[in-house]
Amino acid sequence: MSLSQDILFEAQPYLIANEKHPFVQGIITGKLTPEQLSYYDEQDIAFEYNEVGVINALINYSTNTNQALLFHKRQDLQLHMLHDWLAREPESMPHNWQTLKQTTIQPINQMYRQHMVATIQTHSVLQILPSFAAGEWMYIELGKWMRNQTRVQEQPFKDFLNIGGGDFEGPNGYIQKFFDIIDHEAESATKREQEQAKQTFLKSCLLEWYFWDAAYKQITWNDWKDIALNGKDNAML
Repeated sequence: MSLSQDILFEAQPYLIANEKHPFVQGIITGKLTPEQLSYYDEQDIAFEYNEVGVINALINYSTNTNQALLFHKRQDLQLHMLHDWLAREPESMPHNWQTLKQTTIQPINQMYRQHMVATIQTHSVLQILPSFAAGEWMYIELGKWMRNQTRVQEQPFKDFLNIGGGDFEGPNGYIQKFFDIIDHEAESATKREQEQAKQTFLKSCLLEWYFWDAAYKQITWNDWKDIALNGKDNAML
């Protein structure tokens, strides 16, 4: 069994858990509040901005030209996506690079971002890529699953988790190419390094669930502060 096959086998329960989360179910039914959607939108675009640095690291630490070219292509897609997303945002949300950098990063988002950034210090594609590829894989799999669900067709719900297609899916899509790179790098890695890469992928899958959860409950640093300083029993957490 290749490392990617092992990773995907152990990632299945995380995928099912993400499918069952109330926020994801709310995308299907259209039963999410404007406040929940706004929280998610603001935190997610800031998260996507953080991924620019992670992709840069993948380019820098690529072990061959084909890897570097693939990551460079994915970076170009990332930057164009962010540019178009910011252009659509209202004034109350991040709408340019300056306001995006000033976005308040809430607890779970910060934990997830730091989890990914921490892999950069390894200088290893095998360790950095799983932290990023897991979220890509999770969103694509959720999108594929949603195609078989009866979901509302009103915006903004209609376009949620609808980022599949030729760029990401299939034998020549980003997801498969990322797993091919992981398997290639694993060939010269120790068992410990392979296990570390797998656990990094699974942790990202877990944090994807908590990202939905934070948006559903709109968890902020003030919620954490109230529990710590005022002893409030906040069921959201």
